[in-house]
Amino acid sequence: MSQREADMSEIEPISAKTMELAGQIVEIARSENIGRGDRLYEHRLANRLGVSRGPVRAALRSLAQSGLAEAIPNKGFVLAQDLDSEIALRALRAGDTSEAAYLAIANDRLTGALPDTVSEAELMRRYDLKRAELLRLLDRIASEGWVERLRGYGWKFTQTLNSPLAYAQTGRLRMMIEPGGILEPTFQWNAELMGPVREHQKRVQADGMRVFTLSEMFRFGCEVHEAIAECSGNAFLVETLRRINRVRRLFAYKFIPDLQMVEQHTREHLQLLDLLEKGDRTEAAALMRTHLHWSGGGDQIA
Repeated sequence: MSQREADMSEIEPISAKTMELAGQIVEIARSENIGRGDRLYEHRLANRLGVSRGPVRAALRSLAQSGLAEAIPNKGFVLAQDLDSEIALRALRAGDTSEAAYLAIANDRLTGALPDTVSEAELMRRYDLKRAELLRLLDRIASEGWVERLRGYGWKFTQTLNSPLAYAQTGRLRMMIEPGGILEPTFQWNAELMGPVREHQKRVQADGMRVFTLSEMFRFGCEVHEAIAECSGNAFLVETLRRINRVRRLFAYKFIPDLQMVEQHTREHLQLLDLLEKGDRTEAAALMRTHLHWSGGGDQIA
């Protein structure tokens, strides 16, 4: 391995925050299908990450040190390697310092080990986190919709799915509304919206868990269903589905690591898109119902 390809942490000491931001930049670039030679816009990344441009610049410099990005005079940073390369995966892993704590909190919520209301001091002790680390983690969880800050110093966890029955009930609800959305008279295929959605599914089909994180896999699956719902022309359907996806996120993480399930999910997602693009909405609605019956937990209720 060349020095240019060495792991970021072996080139020079880099703060945990910078490593985490670098990993998040890689995840954003992967979700937007940025290719080698494309520009990594500092201000856009700062807006997406909710930080100032200084920390983003430091994270981009660390990616440049690793060889994943390149600093171009008078232009900024561009992507220098493919995002499915080993060097990109190392950057993701290096920046994943909060993932273990995130999954621990999620598991504790699912098992009932964490109460509905908690203080920052309690969480810091329980998960051995510094306050800055905890706040970044809580900001991420809040953006996903399952915790909110209380007036004062506490945090309150919102409704989540903490039993197989509750998860199955969301599956049955989705079986009621998603196939119906496809059959709505206002349904209209949106090729521009569906282009990136299809591309993400093809990439998951090709690389799956070898390349993508659990968070990415869940997000790509949700975007298929939410994009189809948007095509229905019914804003209430879209918002309902988004709310369902927010509360099922935690429980869904327990199922994503099943490789065979991931492959079947992806194959049926692509079949749905093909049918809808051809205008065969009746067949697509039938496939959607079957798909949700086994994949969304609907088959757990007789």
